[in-house]
Formats: sequence, structure tokens, C-alpha cells
Amino acid sequence: MKNLSMTVLMIILSSLCALAQSGGTFSLSHSVVASGGGSDSTGGSFSVSGTVGQGHAGTRSTAANYDLRSGFWFQNLIPTAASVSVSGRVATFEGRGIANARLTLLSPDGTIRAANSNLFGYYRFDNVEVGQTYILEVNSKHFSFAEPVRVFNLVDELTDMNFVALIHVDAL
Repeated sequence: MKNLSMTVLMIILSSLCALAQSGGTFSLSHSVVASGGGSDSTGGSFSVSGTVGQGHAGTRSTAANYDLRSGFWFQNLIPTAASVSVSGRVATFEGRGIANARLTLLSPDGTIRAANSNLFGYYRFDNVEVGQTYILEVNSKHFSFAEPVRVFNLVDELTDMNFVALIHVDAL
């Protein structure tokens, strides 16, 4: 599979080079005798040998998902929104976990996700998109909270979105 991918890549690169030299969508200009051939550049799983006549520093040609900069092809990588987890614990003031507390996570698009805390008070929302502002709320039949709602901008995984109960509702 890897050999097939490399073969396809080489065919595409060869055809793009042919277009560039024949007046297609690329133009080959500002060429100088640089590197003299035989000097290798490597990075990760790619290797490029220097060639006589490659473009001098600063020359840039672009098309679709690739750039040619100073004689080397680079794939343009577009950042994607990562998914992380939001988790924490629901507990009493004394630190005892509260089971079956209901947590709701409201996304900017209006999607509501729900989770219940486990026997030890822990909860978790997986696959939450970073770069968004969320509203997280806790509810319990038996406890009330001073700060039951949190609004936060998610930039990385959150593991400490903890809620502490003030009073036991049944005691009232």
C-alpha cells in the first residue's frame, strides 16, 4: 500500500512538473544552480535530494493542497477541530461523591448532552469540540449547589470541572 501511494504521488508530481515547464498552471522561474545535487533533506517519512537548478530561496508556487517552496513540495495541512473530554466530580462539602447527579452540556449549536455521575460522583463527556463556548449544569434531587451552572471556553481537555453541594435538600 505504501509503495502504491508513493507511486501515485510520484506520477502526480511528475505531471505537475511537466505542466509547470510547459506553461500549465505553474511556472518555473528564478532558477539558480543551488545545492549542486546530491545533498539530502529528510523529515519524517519523506526524503528529497537537492537538484541542480532548483528555485532560489523565497520562490513559491501553489496549487490545491501543495506548495513548491525553493524546490521542495509541501502539503498544506488544514487544522481541524480537535475533540477532547470534559470531566469532573460532584461531591458534598465534606468530599463524599454524589451519585446520580444529572449533568447537561449545552453546545453553541444548541445540542444538549447529558451524563449522570457515578457512585463516586465522577462524570465525563467525551468527543467535545475545542474552540467553542459551552454551558455545563448540574442538578440533583437531594442536593443544591451554590454554582450549578458554568460557562466556559474549551481550549483543551478539562478534568477538574467539579461541583460541590452546599446543602442536602432532604434536610430542609
